Amino acid sequence: MAFVILSAGTATSSKVRTLSARALGLGMLSAVGLALLAGLGIGYGVARNETPNAEPVVVVEPESKFVINRVGELAGRLYRLESEAVQLAKRIGALKDFEKRGKAPAAKPDAATKAASAQGGPMIPPVGGGLARPHLMADSVDDSLSTLESDLQRLEQTLTSIDQIALQRNLSYMAFPSREPVSNSRIGSRFGNRSDPFNRRLAFHSGLDFPAPSGTPIRASAGGRVVFAGWRSDYGNQVQIDHGNGLLTRYSHASKLTVSVGDIVTPGQVVAEVGSTGRSTGPHLHFEVLKDGEFVDPEAYLKIAQS
Repeated sequence: MAFVILSAGTATSSKVRTLSARALGLGMLSAVGLALLAGLGIGYGVARNETPNAEPVVVVEPESKFVINRVGELAGRLYRLESEAVQLAKRIGALKDFEKRGKAPAAKPDAATKAASAQGGPMIPPVGGGLARPHLMADSVDDSLSTLESDLQRLEQTLTSIDQIALQRNLSYMAFPSREPVSNSRIGSRFGNRSDPFNRRLAFHSGLDFPAPSGTPIRASAGGRVVFAGWRSDYGNQVQIDHGNGLLTRYSHASKLTVSVGDIVTPGQVVAEVGSTGRSTGPHLHFEVLKDGEFVDPEAYLKIAQS
């Protein structure tokens, strides 16, 4: 069996096309098969979307995103400030006092304390109840966040001031001659009147003597600038360091000098080596501290055990 299809061409000609029943049947079967496959695909997709275990899609409003971002930013600033506060507390020694107060037994709450612990605030639905979300009251949240930002700004200013004070204190400590100039030594002769080791007459001793083997490192008792490094008759090889605020230290009888005039030295830096140059009975360091040009007892500055 065959089907005859008339196809109109131009106005002057026409064509006759013949289509067999077999070809027509195959085309119809293909169309039906494609329709069935498309239906199965659509049905499977709908079934997946309607599965009860699927996660609900939560749409966050732009206002909520803004608030969340602000809270995250403020939380980051607060964490940073907390870290800075801890470091400052360690630097100025406040942490030990805080720990001491933290070990004190807690006081039992009295009537005034109970009254001060009264609580209140707006009733807001809890977070986490299925699809229920808290209702954000824009005015209240904005006011709270603005207040928190102001508090953080004041805290940042306070910490900056404390940091500057701590820095000044640290610089002052670096320039304070409190470090022993010879490690693991003892005081052989102290500051004040004594019997002179050469003529046995009463004489004034202007510093501290630290006996030690020749070549033992002599270290700066504080940071400062070298204002003298050379020979001085009775003192032998000597180094003088100006620490500012009228403080000057002297290191005498050295066998070798390791710094020059104008050098900037740090606390504990080696400036010379122990020797027995000048008016000396043996290898040792003669250490002096001058305040505004006057000799003072170095033991008032040094943190060393009394021999």
